[in-house]
Parts: sequence; structure tokens; C-alpha cells
Amino acid sequence: MMVVIGSGLVAVTAAQHLLNTGHDVILTTSHAEFGFPHGGCGLWNITTSPWPLETLEEAVAAASGDLITCRSQWLVKRLVHRFTEHGGRTSTRVRINKESGTFATAGTGTFAVDEAQHFILADQDVPEPGQSIGTPLVIFKTPVVWYGAVMASNTQVDVPHAGRRADGSIEAWTTEQSELTDLQSSMLETMTTTWEHDEWPLDAARVAKKALKGVDAFLTSNALPKS
Repeated sequence: MMVVIGSGLVAVTAAQHLLNTGHDVILTTSHAEFGFPHGGCGLWNITTSPWPLETLEEAVAAASGDLITCRSQWLVKRLVHRFTEHGGRTSTRVRINKESGTFATAGTGTFAVDEAQHFILADQDVPEPGQSIGTPLVIFKTPVVWYGAVMASNTQVDVPHAGRRADGSIEAWTTEQSELTDLQSSMLETMTTTWEHDEWPLDAARVAKKALKGVDAFLTSNALPKS
């Protein structure tokens, strides 16, 4: 059994990919829910990867050109539902510890930890609270902090990397926190996440794609047993 640890898009994407390749997978988090209170970046560029849900409405999403802007919490929650519908298992409010060389669970959530072959830490977009046990799925060579904010629908937003959801709210991300200063009075929510520093803006489609590549790297390097 593969244990994937995380509550965001990286974790559910990795768990689904492992399930699709024939592995027995359980997705776990020490958070109370998957996707909540924060599910990561809600900007999805369809030139990078197709929209993963059947409809935009499922994630309160709206499209403008190649950019889809959604409530990332609902995107993750719907993907977790699909994962369980396909045979995957989940457990919340559970943390994996290692005591005297033996893995054990802590918290109100439980699963058969003695059946686990590998623990994959996939919380790079939405960190797990406290220290987590597991092999990191994604390692950043040059990490950079991205600052995100959700604003009311009537807000004038000049941040270049932004989009409007179906409910009218606006989500914006930047590596320059000062760009959000003038928007503070209109903010409904703020977020931060660490991602790879490159020439591309933070994008949920790229986040999911990096998770897929991480799983493929495990499989091809024999870090995970092939089914």
C-alpha cells in the first residue's frame, strides 16, 4: 500500500496517478478536510493541461481565454471524490510518526499503517501542520514564496497574474508582496505557498503536472514497486 500525505492538489494528483498505475493507495492528511481551509492556487492554464473536472461549475470556476480561475478548495475536494470513486481510500486528522524504528499513526484518523510499503510526502503546495514523515514527492532547487489574495468582485486589481471566479471574486498571485498592499481593504482571504522559481507564473495546472512527473520519477527509479 502507498500512503500519500497531503491535503492539496499535489497530493490528490499523485494519489490518483498511483491508483491509475495499479497501486493500492490511501491519501492522508492531518488537516480536518482535504482542500480546506486552503487548497492552493486556483489559476489553471489549459495550455499546460486540460481542465480536470467535467464542468467548471463544480469548482466555482470561470474561463477567460486560456485561463480558468476556480475555488481551489472545491477543485481539490472534487478530485478527492473522484479518487475515492475509483477505489482510492482516504483518512483525515491523522499524522504518521516513527517510534523506535516503527511507523505509527497519531490523531483521530486511522489506517493499517503496518500494510504501508511507502510514505510519500506530497504537501509541497499546502504544507501539513507539524513535522511529517515521508519521502518528499517534489524538491525545489530554487524555491520562491508566492503571495496570494482573494478580493471582492468590485476590486480594481492591477496584479498581472490574476483571474475572476464564477462567483465574481478575484484571485491574484505575485512574488512581490508589496503588489498586494493597496488591495488589503478588499481582501477576503490571503495565502502563501512556496514553489519553484522559474520564468513561469504560479499555475495549478503546472502544480499538477509537477506532481505527475514526481510520481513517474519514483516509478522509473524503482523507488516504488511497479504493479
